[in-house]
Amino acid sequence: MKIREITEKIFSIKDYNETHRVMRIFGIKFKYPKVEYYLKKKNNPYNYYLKNNIDITTVPPAEGQIRDIQLANLALLKELDYVCKENGLKYWLDFGTLLGAVRHKGFIPWDDDIDVSMMREDYDKIIEAFKKSTRNGDIYAEDTHIGKSQSIIKVKHKKCPHLFVDIFPREYSNSILDREQRLQKTKELYKIRQSLKQDKTLDTSSKVKEKVQRIQSEIIPDKYVEKSDIQYSIEYFYTEPLWIHSYDTIFPLNPIEFEGFSAMGVNKPDVYLSDIFGDYMGYPKKIGFGHSMYVTLSEEEQEVIKRLGGQE
Repeated sequence: MKIREITEKIFSIKDYNETHRVMRIFGIKFKYPKVEYYLKKKNNPYNYYLKNNIDITTVPPAEGQIRDIQLANLALLKELDYVCKENGLKYWLDFGTLLGAVRHKGFIPWDDDIDVSMMREDYDKIIEAFKKSTRNGDIYAEDTHIGKSQSIIKVKHKKCPHLFVDIFPREYSNSILDREQRLQKTKELYKIRQSLKQDKTLDTSSKVKEKVQRIQSEIIPDKYVEKSDIQYSIEYFYTEPLWIHSYDTIFPLNPIEFEGFSAMGVNKPDVYLSDIFGDYMGYPKKIGFGHSMYVTLSEEEQEVIKRLGGQE
């Protein structure tokens, strides 16, 4: 082994991505922001609203690159909505996207991605549905392995990797539980997800899916329960305190405004968002950044984003 290789195993600093670096000391990794990114975070304009406790619903929409990306991602959501309607599939806005729809009638100003959920039976059909029905050949859906034994379907654009809509799978739990029981079962699902996280063999989407299907068949009773509770699937590591919701919290789905577009939302958004975020009308402890706020875009990517966002 060369001296350089030995030295790098003891100590090294390398770029992780455009905004962060990774320091390795005796095999232990530490990720930290680059100086320019740290300063941009520190000077985040939305911190003014947070510090002064200004009504969060009055925070103005994003500007600049993050707004351009928001509107381009909105075009991907519209295509997903179209494909679902063409194929009789159902989706609903979820997580921060649903929160943005309720609180801001669109994107949370400092967020640029879109999250939706689908029940398993529809989730498993969406990739083929896109192949059959998309109106834009550059927009497609695929299983995406995202590290730490996680996998979800994303709607993507062939010419711009910074655009995506995350689709999360949901399962019928074949049970009807009260809130305390749902909290307890969430802890059980969390432990299962943690064990999957440690499985280094799950390094592709297909491997994750195969093992998840096997585990799901063991943890979900093999019986039909009408209007069963609905739980997150274990393909992905969720951070929310409650991973299971009652049927009537989600269904029937109802239209909800998102950036002037009529998307689909859950039946009881107040209950749903309270379960996930608590006081969802208040500020988070820290205001983060969208996934692509400060990435460097090529000219082609900028053109794609402007065109999709209707700015050309």
